[in-house]
Amino acid sequence: MPSYQVYLVGGAVRDQLLNIPVIDRDWVVTGATPEQLEQQGYQQVGKQFPVFLNPTNKEEYALARREKKQGAGYTGFICDFSPDISLEEDLERRDLTINAIAQDKDGSLIDPFNGQQDLENRIFRHVSEAFVEDPLRVLRVARFAARFHHLDFKIAPETMALMQTISASGELATLSAERIWKELEKALNTQHADVFFSVLEEANALDKLFPELIWKSNSEQTNTLNQVKWTPTQRWAILSKDTPVELLTELHQRIRCPNQFKTLAEQVRSFREIQQISMDAENWENWLMSVNAIKKPQPFMILIEVLSHLTESKIEDWNTLRETIAAINASSLMKQGYNGAELGKALKQSRIEALKSKPSPLTLNIHNE
Repeated sequence: MPSYQVYLVGGAVRDQLLNIPVIDRDWVVTGATPEQLEQQGYQQVGKQFPVFLNPTNKEEYALARREKKQGAGYTGFICDFSPDISLEEDLERRDLTINAIAQDKDGSLIDPFNGQQDLENRIFRHVSEAFVEDPLRVLRVARFAARFHHLDFKIAPETMALMQTISASGELATLSAERIWKELEKALNTQHADVFFSVLEEANALDKLFPELIWKSNSEQTNTLNQVKWTPTQRWAILSKDTPVELLTELHQRIRCPNQFKTLAEQVRSFREIQQISMDAENWENWLMSVNAIKKPQPFMILIEVLSHLTESKIEDWNTLRETIAAINASSLMKQGYNGAELGKALKQSRIEALKSKPSPLTLNIHNE
């Protein structure tokens, strides 16, 4: 029999106590060496941290560890994985008390930092002053605030003060684009993604992490996000809709935003900018072709769901425009003798003429910025 002890830790214990579905289970092992786990069939997957995959269910098992801050950023730690490190020492290095609860094999809870009380009181509170050593925690707390907003969680004032200390330290600049995007994407998967940005703003971190973003926190935007079951890409398009395309493009490049998020957000913003001009048939045709409305009907539907909501217009009217130009094909024009560049011009003109007979989705309701 192995002499080491295994504990369920972190989010799995927290979510169990909140009676919400547990997605991932993480385990901490005390009193063990890497060799002992390997002898039991565990496969090491972490080089910097000894993390092992259970041979049966592939869940992650990490050796208990201590951390000592040595360099800048969230990677600037020296870690000790000695078998004599206690469970309490491992839990002490975690970010929030609600994430520092463990459960043993019998189901008993080990809660040295009163995380259960903070769960009951709906409080995000840091475990120790070492919280300030990891700048990623500013993003993590903001993401938790978005995820658990519906449960009325609040950030403890002393924890927000430490988040502001991190922002003032300059260490947010050490975060990689990949880590920033990962936390942002997780926040966008929550219904209250706007809370993520509100928390960063309060922590004085928003202009450091997303300097290009024009952020307007208001009840109208919150209502827009909450009224419909948006996809993460649509939420990002709504949240970034006030940022000029030029700045939005810079932001997307800097945080290495995936194409599906980048494309939709920039299309939404671009339309809001051209919306200020008279949208006659020719402008509608130019726009429909620029967003590939004919060849890519599914992305177009995702786009017009956002635009119809932002302009308080009927999605059916937007669909009518697409159907109008999609019905025009080149074959009939080719029979009339058009080809090459002349065929392209004739197609364009035919689409414009057809659109002239259709009502604009914005005829009755144009919302200017």
